[in-house]
Amino acid sequence: MFYYSFLAALFAASISIVLSTLSNDIPRFQTRLQTPGMSIQPRLNSRQSLSSDIKYTVSNADSRNVFVNQYEKFLYPYAAVNQTKAKNCTNQKPGVPSTFTGDNINTPCFFDKNSLGPCAVKPYGYDVGKPCILVKVNKIINWFPVGFTNLDNAVAASDSKAPPLRDVLTTRGVVYDPLIMYVACYGRKEADMVNLNGDTNQVSSATAYYPRSGGIEFKYYPYYGNNRDPNYRVPLVAVQFNNVTRGQDINVGCKVYAKNIIDDMRMKVGYYSFVLRID
Repeated sequence: MFYYSFLAALFAASISIVLSTLSNDIPRFQTRLQTPGMSIQPRLNSRQSLSSDIKYTVSNADSRNVFVNQYEKFLYPYAAVNQTKAKNCTNQKPGVPSTFTGDNINTPCFFDKNSLGPCAVKPYGYDVGKPCILVKVNKIINWFPVGFTNLDNAVAASDSKAPPLRDVLTTRGVVYDPLIMYVACYGRKEADMVNLNGDTNQVSSATAYYPRSGGIEFKYYPYYGNNRDPNYRVPLVAVQFNNVTRGQDINVGCKVYAKNIIDDMRMKVGYYSFVLRID
């Protein structure tokens, strides 16, 4: 009996010691890459589809509304009425992650859903064959993006097939802002480019981006975790495909550009790919 009591006490002491070393705010062990993945919406849950592809028929309301409804559900927390505890911020370089004491929580920056333009208005272009998607960078506690000091280094890994950032900015007529993570979506092969944009240009004006900057401002970073940042909203970029060829499977890639984001398809880091088909 004494033996089992000793084991129970030893186990309880071990658990107590381990718990005393853990923080309620930050995981003791985080991803070793410390590079956030990225994803898109609408993405159906696993009960509806195991695929991240977007395939629907314009004339079939049930077919398109599966995506429209998921899109709407995802955007709901971004309504102004659901961001009353956020503040308006000017874009700036992220500072050193804050140290919190007691029960203090962070006041996050307000994300204006209206900055997504027509991609904030239901049915988000799906009814006319010009669908929008939402691109987001996944959350990592205390991570923040770093801008490029030389655009010659803003070149994606070969397996992403993404265009250089310089080409993206040139096509959009935008001057590089080192406090923005730019986003680009593109056809992964020449046939995909033609079917996505109507031409063989990897970066095309037929694809529209919202906000108009076409990227995510640094002011939204870092994220401090759910305990210290419960009102945080992941910043979004909306992408609208305006010249999609009907009846074709189109391999689409989307890339986010920052100096400290690597490209790794296996980890869904740096870029994201899916199939778009509109019938």
